Amino acid sequence: MALFLIIEPHEEIRPLYTAVIRGLGHEAVFFEAGAIARPDVLLVEPAYPEPFEAARRLRLAHPDLPIVCASIHEPIREEVQVLRPSTYLLKPFSLVELRDALQLALSHRDLLSD
Repeated sequence: MALFLIIEPHEEIRPLYTAVIRGLGHEAVFFEAGAIARPDVLLVEPAYPEPFEAARRLRLAHPDLPIVCASIHEPIREEVQVLRPSTYLLKPFSLVELRDALQLALSHRDLLSD
């Protein structure tokens, strides 16, 4: 079972992410300011300062951490260069696209741990 850390400022979206992650048989936890654990995969909305900064700190601490960005905004150069996401989803996206992006991130993690 993998641990997914969700950093999403919109509370109404969090249950959707949680349901998809649990449906894949994994655990979802939410970011709390100041408490950054070592997740297996990070799912983040990078268009806001606090989530981006938390993701940036995680990337620095864990260079191999798979990151999935999910945003209503087109990716900007800084986000892509700093976070190096395995996938960048543009909202709205389908549940299938979300599931596939999360599974791709897990496969990256598995390849790095072998």
